[in-house]
Amino acid sequence: MGSGEDASPTMQGNRSAMDRVLYTNRKEFSHDHIVSVAKKDRFAVVVKGFCDPEVLRIAQEKLSSYRSREQSTTDGQFWRMGFPYSEIEDETTRRRYHDEALSSIERLRSMFAPYASPEDDLRLLLDERWRAGAELMRVQGEKCFVGVCRFQGNNVDLVPHTDKVERFLPSGYQSRLQAQLSTNIYVSIPAVGGELEMWDMEPAEDEYQRMVAGRSYGIDRDRLPEPVAVVKPEPGDLALLNPRLIHAVRPSGDTTRITIGTFIGYLGEDEPLVYWS
Repeated sequence: MGSGEDASPTMQGNRSAMDRVLYTNRKEFSHDHIVSVAKKDRFAVVVKGFCDPEVLRIAQEKLSSYRSREQSTTDGQFWRMGFPYSEIEDETTRRRYHDEALSSIERLRSMFAPYASPEDDLRLLLDERWRAGAELMRVQGEKCFVGVCRFQGNNVDLVPHTDKVERFLPSGYQSRLQAQLSTNIYVSIPAVGGELEMWDMEPAEDEYQRMVAGRSYGIDRDRLPEPVAVVKPEPGDLALLNPRLIHAVRPSGDTTRITIGTFIGYLGEDEPLVYWS
C-alpha cells in the first residue's frame, strides 16, 4: 500500500480514528511519519512488508524454535528473549540489564547471518530517515539493549496499559525525552486474535497508578470504553505507535504471537532518536 492509503480491511474503529492510522511502505516511510506519531497526530504508522520475505521466514523458523526464552517478571503469561528495561526492579537487575545488553543484541543478530536481523534493519532505517540520525540510548554512560522478542501464547491477553521509561530510570536521573515511541516487528500473528487496540487516552502518572492499583500491571478493561482503533497486522509488518497512549493486544486465539519490540526516544526534531528495549 502507498502512504496515502489510510483505510485497511484489517482496521476497525470509527472513521476519524481510521484516519489517524497510516499505512505505508519502506520506500515511503519518512521523518515526518515519526513526528506525526510523536506529536499524537496519528495513533500509528504501519509499514507493510517491512521484513524481506526470506528474513521473515528465518525469523519464524529460528524464533518459533528458540527454547531458552525466559518468563516475563512483569506478567508470567509472557515469554521473551532478552531482558527488557521495563523489568528493572533494583540495582541488581539494573546491573544485569546493562551487562547483558550487547551480548543480547549479538545473539539476535547471529540468528540471521548472513542477513541483517530485522532489528538491525530497523536501526539502519531510523538512522537514514531521521534527519539527525539514531543511536542506542545510554543511561549514565551505559549502553542499552534493543530488540526484545516477545512470545504471546494462546488465550494470553496483553491488558490495556501505557509505557513510560521514567518509571524504571535510576533515581534522580533527568530524562530529556519529549516523547516515547515504540515499534513492533510482527514475526508471527494468529489467524484469530492478536489485534492491536488503541485508545485516545493518556492519563497523568498519578491517575494511571490509581487505575492500575491492585494489578501487577495494566488496567482492567472494564474501566475503559471501547478502543477507538483496532489494527490487525500481518507477519512482516512493522507498527510505530505512541505507547504513552493506552494500548493493548487481544488474546492470541490459535497460535503464538511473536514480535520484536523497540522503544524510541524523541528528543526534538533536531536531535538524534535514541532506542532501547
